[in-house]
Amino acid sequence: MFIQSVTHFTHPFSELLSDEAEPSVKNIYLSSLSGQKIAIDASMSIYQSLIAIRTGGDSFVGQQLTNADGETTSHIQGMFNKTIRFLSEGIRPCYVFDGKPPTLKSGELLKRREKREKAEAELKVSTGRI
Repeated sequence: MFIQSVTHFTHPFSELLSDEAEPSVKNIYLSSLSGQKIAIDASMSIYQSLIAIRTGGDSFVGQQLTNADGETTSHIQGMFNKTIRFLSEGIRPCYVFDGKPPTLKSGELLKRREKREKAEAELKVSTGRI
């Protein structure tokens, strides 16, 4: 399996690097990283999993994996698969959550905030602290 070096994915610098520092952008075999720890942009990895992992079958073409409540779980499956792949190659992955969340996640963050606020309000009502 080939992977591209980390420098290839450092948007918006990837074009600059490939133009001005061509040796910094290269394809390598995943197995060549065996025995090493590697840092992985967690947000990008999660996003790639959401895009890439879909259910199969004629009636489900193009739908993301979901749990019993209908919540998307493609990202969980994707991260699990990637982690297993790295570990099977002798690589110790370190997922890095850095910087501002991608705009794709803004809707999810809003849902989480609303869910948390609702739970806090219900807790106050149930404990009599209105």
